[in-house]
Amino acid sequence: MFRRLPVCLLLTVTVFATPGIALDLVNDSVPMKWIEPLLPENLPELKYPAYFNDLDKARAQAFAGRYKLSLITLSKLKELKPDQLADAALVKGEALDALGRWDEAIEVLSEAKVADDPGVQVLHAQVLSHMDRNDDAIALLKDHLQKNADSIPAHYWLGHVYEQVGDIPAARDQYSWFVSDPQQFLRKWELHEHLPVFDKAPQVTIIAHALDRWAALTQAYRNNANLDRTILSFFVKAFDEIDREYYPARLAAAEYFLSHDQTEDAVEQLKAVLTANPNDLEAMRLMGRIALSQFDFDATDRVIGAMRKVDRHSLDADLLDARNLMAQRRPEDAQPSIEKVLGQQAKNIEAMGLLAAVNALRLKEDKVDAILRQVEAIDPNNASAYLEVAEQLDSMRQYPRAIDKYKVVVQRAPWWTAALNGLGLLYTQSGDEDKAREALEAAHQLDPFNLRTTNYLQLLDKMASYARKETDHFVVLYDPQTDPVIPEYFSDYLESVESQVCDTFKYTPAVKTYIEVFPTHEAFSVRTTGSTWLPTVGASTGRIIALVAPRPGKNTLGTFNWARVLRHEYTHVVTIGATDNRIAHWFTEGLAVYEEQSPVPWEWVPMLYQAVNKKQFFPLDKLTWAFVRPKRPIDRQLAYAESYWICQYVEQTYGHDAILKMLDLMRHADRQEDVFPKVTGKAIPQFMSEFQAWAEQQVSKWGYDEQTSKKYEELRKLGDDLIQSRQWAEAAKIWEQIAALRPVDQLPHQRLAGLYFKVRDREKEIQQLEILMKVELKDNRYAVRAARACRDAEQWDKAARYALDAVYINPYDLPAHELLEQVLEKTDDAKGAEREKRVIDELTQLQKQEEASERTEKE
Repeated sequence: MFRRLPVCLLLTVTVFATPGIALDLVNDSVPMKWIEPLLPENLPELKYPAYFNDLDKARAQAFAGRYKLSLITLSKLKELKPDQLADAALVKGEALDALGRWDEAIEVLSEAKVADDPGVQVLHAQVLSHMDRNDDAIALLKDHLQKNADSIPAHYWLGHVYEQVGDIPAARDQYSWFVSDPQQFLRKWELHEHLPVFDKAPQVTIIAHALDRWAALTQAYRNNANLDRTILSFFVKAFDEIDREYYPARLAAAEYFLSHDQTEDAVEQLKAVLTANPNDLEAMRLMGRIALSQFDFDATDRVIGAMRKVDRHSLDADLLDARNLMAQRRPEDAQPSIEKVLGQQAKNIEAMGLLAAVNALRLKEDKVDAILRQVEAIDPNNASAYLEVAEQLDSMRQYPRAIDKYKVVVQRAPWWTAALNGLGLLYTQSGDEDKAREALEAAHQLDPFNLRTTNYLQLLDKMASYARKETDHFVVLYDPQTDPVIPEYFSDYLESVESQVCDTFKYTPAVKTYIEVFPTHEAFSVRTTGSTWLPTVGASTGRIIALVAPRPGKNTLGTFNWARVLRHEYTHVVTIGATDNRIAHWFTEGLAVYEEQSPVPWEWVPMLYQAVNKKQFFPLDKLTWAFVRPKRPIDRQLAYAESYWICQYVEQTYGHDAILKMLDLMRHADRQEDVFPKVTGKAIPQFMSEFQAWAEQQVSKWGYDEQTSKKYEELRKLGDDLIQSRQWAEAAKIWEQIAALRPVDQLPHQRLAGLYFKVRDREKEIQQLEILMKVELKDNRYAVRAARACRDAEQWDKAARYALDAVYINPYDLPAHELLEQVLEKTDDAKGAEREKRVIDELTQLQKQEEASERTEKE
């Protein structure tokens, strides 16, 4: 149904693998910091055709990212012919530009003997733009076009610089030149007319760049089903037919793909670019942005390091570093990198937008407004700085403030699909589906090829057919065709726990919470992230709780205790709302697990025991990112367990008021390194040290030490031998000892439940089944057995409770519903029994439909 987005990107790890620590220390030492810029790149030696002279070699070296080697080669050239001067200046200028040595590049390109060369002038303008001297770049390009009116590169770069300074009408004029008479490059390409420029990869690439920007700024993509493929064909022909070694065409294609949210295709092209030129800074920057979008902060750091090995003072690396820190919710740490850029380029709009975003995240609205006024003094109709602020606020779920900024962008740049996409996706997260559709359909009309937009619109179309059940505090949406049993249970359960959760955290949401139950895991993932895979069954984005149907089948993740998951997710709704979306991710997760009111899961026990005894807990500043970007298979689960225990420790040690005070401080945007001393009187290192000691006390009672483990194994063997010899009562006594030795081990309770069944001790059997039930999330067999045991003992109230628990874990288990109906009739619960009759009929119908479908497939 949905086109697939990548879940993770390993490319950044392979392309930007860093050298050993020892080598890094050497390279960063003095005097290596002075010497290293003079040394050639540490890259494989190039092979050259026999006919290459030194200028040819220098050109090849610069093209392959051997910028310093190219300069060394050029320095050996003694006497250049007049017709070689401009070529040499271009090679040297490009190498110096890539290294960030802009003043030297300008000096080379301004030499009297080469300054009037058309190619030199265009490169000169590009370097001026890199230096944020856009007015000079525009003047130079306009003068150039007076003499070279047909210059394809000059028209493109003049449009590009106009965009940089916010003069969109002027930029649009330059890009429109490419589709105007007599050029008409787009029409002539579509008609397969042969033009000399169509045989040159650099020219074809620039034309495609210009056409893409023309289509975006004039909204020519709107409802044009073929235009994106046509423009893409320019790039493909440039690198696949005209010149397979011309990697800039692949770089341009990657930028094109990213503008349409087609990340996987972009990565493929960037990998090829970095193979051809490992030092291409723009390819690195794009790869860094992709890694960052995947919350891969380590890979982003590696990209930043690789960029700085090319240009130690790279402003793009500084801006990427700032973005990386902001994504880690460290805006105050991002600010120095931004200010470093502004110290060199006071009118850098990207840096100004990020600085405004930093202040927005820190609730310094006066500074945000002041910075945006400075931006508007430079670019009166600026949209990009507002988009920076909107996206950063959006990422922190500051929905109302983000919406305000997105609306400014849409009003000022109606052609910009990124703003409409952001606004539409934000509306979906905040539960306003009508406004979401309006924004996303507008984006889709502008760019019918945007992958994320397409996925969301397909999902909204499907959701339009969902049924809903509305109660005092909740609206439950579900697919009535596949999941008709959902409304029979979800709404009543949610209303029963609403006051409990809200009273616990002293906060009640101002609006109803939406529960959206999706029939497939893929649809749930798209709803939550825009991609087609999310490794969980439930998620909350504030007002919305999204859930996969707790139904067995190949398109779901199977059955699970949906009641416990809903209580967990509603805790997110409440704690996120209580802090105005400023709660630390680990904290809301820990509180949500704590609020489940369930024992430690069996599978957590060995993991926690090892983490405690080997002191492997995450540092508090890394805990959130173990959820978002786990490095090991156990990291995410360990992050849940650690967060839960920290919340339990705070509650037990400092009281519930400490939890409430932490929430209040986070609502006011206090940093967690300030929150803990204010609430606990302890700096984070001391707090974590004391938490570690508390955790050691917990596991010391679990019976996993060497002496107890030895005793455990001896008793386990004896207990199993007695079971084999069918000595049930004697075996039960041994397994009772084992359960006392290891109270958090599942096996003794399983054995005892079976043994008590054998000796007909119903009370003890039920006690053991209850212990197993409280921990079990996905399997309802213990609840079913407990309900049957209580039924047989005529303990009808208990039987009803356990049978309902069985249905909570698997609402599609027909025998469990039949058992529940039988018990409810005995308790004179006519309403409940009537509900079960309806559900049994619905499940019977579903079963018949599935059987018919299976027969059809076999035929």
